[in-house]
Formats: sequence, structure tokens, C-alpha cells
Amino acid sequence: MKNKHIWIPAFVFIGAAIFSLVYSVIDYKAINKVQAYSSETIQFNYDGASDGKDPNGNSFNPVSFLTNDIIEDALAETGLTYEVEKVKPYIVLENSVPGNIVEEINSYEHITGESDGRKISSKDYHPVRYRFVVYQDLDSKLSTGKLNKFLENIVVKYSEKFYTTYKKTFAQDAYQELFNLDNYDYIYQSQIMSTRLEVLMDYADSVFKEHDDFLIDGKSFRDLYLKAQSLINTDANKINNIIVLNALSKDVQRLKDYYTYLIERLNYDKTKYTSDLAAITAQVNNYEIDSTVYVGTGENIIKVESNSVETYNTLLAKQISTSNMITSIEKQIADYQNILDTLNSATSTEEVENTVKNMIAKLGTDYNDLETLFKTMIEKYNDEYVMKDTIATSNVYHNNASIFSSSFIVRAIKVSAPIMMVAVLGIAIFYLVRAVRKEKKVA
Repeated sequence: MKNKHIWIPAFVFIGAAIFSLVYSVIDYKAINKVQAYSSETIQFNYDGASDGKDPNGNSFNPVSFLTNDIIEDALAETGLTYEVEKVKPYIVLENSVPGNIVEEINSYEHITGESDGRKISSKDYHPVRYRFVVYQDLDSKLSTGKLNKFLENIVVKYSEKFYTTYKKTFAQDAYQELFNLDNYDYIYQSQIMSTRLEVLMDYADSVFKEHDDFLIDGKSFRDLYLKAQSLINTDANKINNIIVLNALSKDVQRLKDYYTYLIERLNYDKTKYTSDLAAITAQVNNYEIDSTVYVGTGENIIKVESNSVETYNTLLAKQISTSNMITSIEKQIADYQNILDTLNSATSTEEVENTVKNMIAKLGTDYNDLETLFKTMIEKYNDEYVMKDTIATSNVYHNNASIFSSSFIVRAIKVSAPIMMVAVLGIAIFYLVRAVRKEKKVA
């Protein structure tokens, strides 16, 4: 064959290409011998996440939060009928800790001088980014679309559970059953309503401090706080004053007995604290700082440590607190005695009783309207801040270790390049040698 020298390089090149392809497939399958999988990343963005805390400030482990009920709900949502225990081995929630994060933090703290000489390890770092992984080996017949959908539902159910667990809630429905106002005397009805308003005030104030710029129809949580405060300072207190001044009660004698019991109990406490105060005062007056005491007889004399300033200060503090307690008890006795005197002298009328009933009913209506508005604002607050900002998720990524995937193409180029370069170099050497021989032959 006259031009066989042309075919030899061609055969070498084609052979190298085939070898490269086969070798690339073997190599790719080897490094991807772990089964195909779908993955999705989540990131916790709330304050405290980087300290390993949940939104309430308690210790939090995102992995342990992935419970059976989440998997079960995701299976049902996807239309899969596998048993949870069969599925669990193929689901992984792994954290993402940057390899050099410890060195970077230690280096930063060294530069800023904020470490006080301490060194942290990877155990001190709490990642905020995690990756859900579901492996294809769960069921080789499961389509990629179905696997991806199952993973998406796991992440959705996980996020929903997190949201439900840590969202802001305000439920005083138990008060309606536990404290049915009709079952209580008028004075307690007023106190119960004041307590409910105080609870709402405290909650509104705490949420307002988190996001003071949050508004619904021009109203902030601070506005709700002020409204509740107004209802207490005007309506509730007015009701309470009318009840006390008119000795209004469903059972006046029972109320008298109750306040008589309170006064007797407080007088007993006052006597006890007065006796304690006398004993403490005697100790303070007789206390000698830095005095030395010797205990023993004959030659066996033991030196006892001197009285310290710290002990003396402790006695003084106890003396002051006991005196303050007596003063507080005396004030309570005076207040209860005034109420008892009023009960013994005043008489209420049916007109006053009806007035108080109407005022309590109106206060209850005003409270219910305020609570309804508060719950609406809490719900929208959760949607705006808790659900949207607490957890962020990425799109689903599927790695199927296929020779048609982009990852295989990249790997094939890396593996084939050296082989093809050797082949091309061999062909070049072949032509170079042939040219040299040809030149010698002509010469």
C-alpha cells in the first residue's frame, strides 16, 4: 500500500481517542462509584444560628430536627408508598463547614485582639448551611423527576415544621375556658381582664423591639401596646375602683372573710420578719471586724480566723432587705384593711352592679377586638420575617454519574488531554523520523 504511512498516524490518533473515551468512562465511574443522588441546600439566617441556637435561644441541632413525620409527609405528598424506615438510610442532612474557617477566625481574632488568647476548633464553629441529599439507591426504578420532587417535599416539610415550631404565636383561648368571667366575683373579673391585657402588652412590646418598622395599615405593635395600656389605666382601673368603693360583690361575706384571712396571714409574716430583724440587728451591733478568737483550754489553744468585712456586709444587706420586707407587708395590710373597712360600711345598689357588668362586658369586647388585630399582625409578621428570612433554600441539583452529564465531559477532557497529547506527540515524532530518513535517502 503506497500511502500506508498516511493511515498509520490516523489509526494511532483514532486508537488514542477510543482509549481515552473508554478510560474516561472507567475513571468517571470509579470516582463516582457512590450512587447517584439529588441534593438541595438550606441556610439558616436568623440571629443565633451561627452560635448553634434556635430562634428562641436554645441549643439547636438541624440534623435531629429531621424527624420521621417530615419524611412521612414528604412521601405522601410525592405519592410514594415506601416505609419511612426503609427510606431513612438514603436521606442525609450534612453540614457545610469551610475547610479554612477555623484558621480564618483565629487569624482574625489574633489581629483584632478579641480572642483573649483563646483558640477555637472546628467544634466551636456552628455552620448555618446544610445540604439535604437523597440517594438514587432508594429505588433504582425511581425516576429523576420523582426523586427530585421527593427531595423538594422533604425540604418544604422541614421548613414548614421549623416555621410552625418557631413562629410567633399568641393564643389566649385557654383563658376563655379556664377563666370564664361569669364564674368569678366582680373584683376578680377586673383582675383577669387586666392580666390578659398585660400579657398582650408584653408580647406586643417584645415584637416591636425586634422590628420597630413593621406596620400593618399604618399600625405598629407599639400602637397595640399603647391601646392595651390605655384600657388598663382607664377602663380596668375605673371598674376596679367602682367595685372597691361600693363593696360590690356577688358574695360580700365571702369577700370579707377573704380579706380578713389575708390580713391575718400578713400580720403573722410581719411578726416573723420583725423577730428576724431584731436578731440580725443584734448581730450587726455586736459584730467586731478583724477580732481574733481563741478556743481551747490549757496548752491546746486553737486560733479561729478573724471576723471578715464580707460577713459584716452580708449581715447589713440582710438587715436592709428584712426591713424592706416588713415595710412592704405593712403597706399590703393597710391596703387590705381599707378594702375590708369599705366592705363593712358601704352598700352597693342594683344600678351600680349593672353599670359594672356593662363596663366589664365592654372591656371584654374591646379586648377581643384588640386581640383579633394583634393575631392578624402576628400572622403577617411571621410571613414577612420568620418564614421568609429564617430559612433560605437553593434549587435541586441532581448528580446521576451519567456519561452524558456535563461533569463527565469536564472529567473526560481532563483525563483525555494527556493521552491525546502523547498521541499527537507520537505522530509528530513519526513524521519527523520519516522526514529524516527521506532526506538521508535523497542524499
